[in-house]
Amino acid sequence: MGIVCALLYIRGMSGKVNSHRRTPGKRQKVAIITTRHGAQDDRIYFKEALSLAKKLDVVMIAPDDGEVLDWHSKVTYYPIPRRRGILGRVLSVFETVKTARKENPDFCHVQDIDLALSLPFLRLLTRAKLIYDCHEAFPEQFLMNKGKPLLLRRLMAWAVDIFEKTFVRAADYVVTADEATRRSFDKIHVPSAAIFNYPPLHIFGELKSSTTKLTRSSSNRIVLVYHGSMSEDRGLFHMIEALSLLRKKGAETILLLVGLKDPSLKKKAEQLAEEGVIENMQIIEWVPHERISGLLKLCDIGLVPWQPEEKHKRNIPIKLFEYMACALPVVAADLPSIRPYVQKAQCGLLYDSTNAEELAGKVVELINDPQRMRQMGQNGRKAVERWWNWGKMEERLWEIYRQLGAEI
Repeated sequence: MGIVCALLYIRGMSGKVNSHRRTPGKRQKVAIITTRHGAQDDRIYFKEALSLAKKLDVVMIAPDDGEVLDWHSKVTYYPIPRRRGILGRVLSVFETVKTARKENPDFCHVQDIDLALSLPFLRLLTRAKLIYDCHEAFPEQFLMNKGKPLLLRRLMAWAVDIFEKTFVRAADYVVTADEATRRSFDKIHVPSAAIFNYPPLHIFGELKSSTTKLTRSSSNRIVLVYHGSMSEDRGLFHMIEALSLLRKKGAETILLLVGLKDPSLKKKAEQLAEEGVIENMQIIEWVPHERISGLLKLCDIGLVPWQPEEKHKRNIPIKLFEYMACALPVVAADLPSIRPYVQKAQCGLLYDSTNAEELAGKVVELINDPQRMRQMGQNGRKAVERWWNWGKMEERLWEIYRQLGAEI
């Protein structure tokens, strides 16, 4: 009955599937859909949407978070409410399907695990080619919820995997952000490719020499930076513990946390820092993606202290490449998702991310060798210019669309 109601809701007054009678010479259209990310998420908008807008008309169906946003001329934004809870999220899924059907796109590029549910409906109600874009290792994400018994977490992870793989069979193509997650879709026999979240060089552009460093107008403190989503499993409290150890070692450092929005996490971080290092820490809640490079270039060392959860062993941190693009040496967790990049580029030091003492030690090791720091930063920048930039992934994205019939 629920499925029937959903179909009636989507179909509205008409029971006919939209046809594709495209005006000769008119650009094809892609609907990019998300219900859980922001409308101008760095991967969804600044990378994929802007790349596709060079060749196609883009319709962006995404939550309205009340922000005033500038849009590319070839991108049309259709806001939907940001809904919470299971029922709200399901309603958002069907609202996006209804909106996509009205737009009659040639391609639908859906971005969230919630939207796996939309794929059979989009298949039934449109003639669009369907791309499912998986950013995360979702089953492994459920294993990280330490507030639930391990057996329940494993059962939830199994159920999520079954849900995702069952509905994604309706897609024409699967795109992931890393190779390990891509391999998990092999069993459903849908064509797939990894499109890595490498930084766009037009945002992380030419480096400009500057002797002005953030927060150092009156001191010589080394600026350590972490930016992006923060949580305990991403090393938030681990970094503050290391900051205290650095102070005991006599290292003049400041920890800049960029993107810490959660009020409870922020309060806990500040309480922990009050035990001797509050003056060595600065919190910035959010910086727009197109401006983050300007901030990073004023820092000295980029941190990637992800804890060794199964999800983090698969998913590759975007911030690693953004630090490299800004010529920052990195101190990063020795995880399978991170190790190959740091070792190939020789752009920083790896460490056991369960050990705050080792993090502090690696930072001191770099501070004591400024020439090595500079060389590692330059190595990272060269690696991004040569291998790990969005321009390489843009070509891969266009090739996928060509395979699906895009006239580009």
